[in-house]
Amino acid sequence: MLKLVVSYDGADFAGSQVQPGQRTVQEELERALSRILQKETRVTLAGRTDQGVHAAGQVASLPDLRPDLANGTIERALNAILPEDVAIVSVERADAGFHARFDAKWREYRYRLWIGNREPLARRQVWMTPGTLDASRMKVAADALVGEHDFAAFAGGGQGVPWSAKQEAPRGTIRRVYVGELLKIERWWAEPVRQGQLVEFRIVADGYLPKMVRNIVGALVEVGRGSRPPAWIEELLAVRDRRCAAGTAPPEGLSLWRVGYRSERPPVRDE
Repeated sequence: MLKLVVSYDGADFAGSQVQPGQRTVQEELERALSRILQKETRVTLAGRTDQGVHAAGQVASLPDLRPDLANGTIERALNAILPEDVAIVSVERADAGFHARFDAKWREYRYRLWIGNREPLARRQVWMTPGTLDASRMKVAADALVGEHDFAAFAGGGQGVPWSAKQEAPRGTIRRVYVGELLKIERWWAEPVRQGQLVEFRIVADGYLPKMVRNIVGALVEVGRGSRPPAWIEELLAVRDRRCAAGTAPPEGLSLWRVGYRSERPPVRDE
């Protein structure tokens, strides 16, 4: 099997998975691979990303149809024909049964928010939140996410209500979060003399529900605005009902950062 690490700007994609009549990351990858491997090719992605969501470390797996080609040759050939908003970070050979999605042990997502005046150069990679946010309150609230909890209150796609069929699945809406933290980071598009602050929410978990990260961020922003106390996150975890939570954060601030497999230990909190 081939294992590809893929980076993309999701702004102009309808999402990662193939959709009829829509431009998707999977479609672009399969088109390029079919040309290089000289055979119609299908890929499996480690995580589904919605329209407008980015990736720094998405993983794709596919059968090794050209064992005669070196990893570097495949990487260079793909990057030569892929569009500018998709790039192959690395190519490696994996075990015969490797599956990008089912073999993943954890995934890390990062969501960036800009607290300050409008910054056009960053509009495709961050959520520019109006008004002010208290990042210290948001940081306290994010601490409650770590551990194994029922994340129904943060589940989209109709999975976060008591009558959802998801509740009958083996894991239901329970997931384990290894890291949930809010950090202040440096902006990359302007000198730091401008007023404002860039913050990043990082989450590492063994699995995710539809729009789970964006729904968590929506709740954290309510805490940051002072509309809700930091303890509200714990209340939402206990109530297990999406109707009680906040709105969904927009997609542009979210990136699938990396995917861990087998012996790769989940990242630890960045103190």
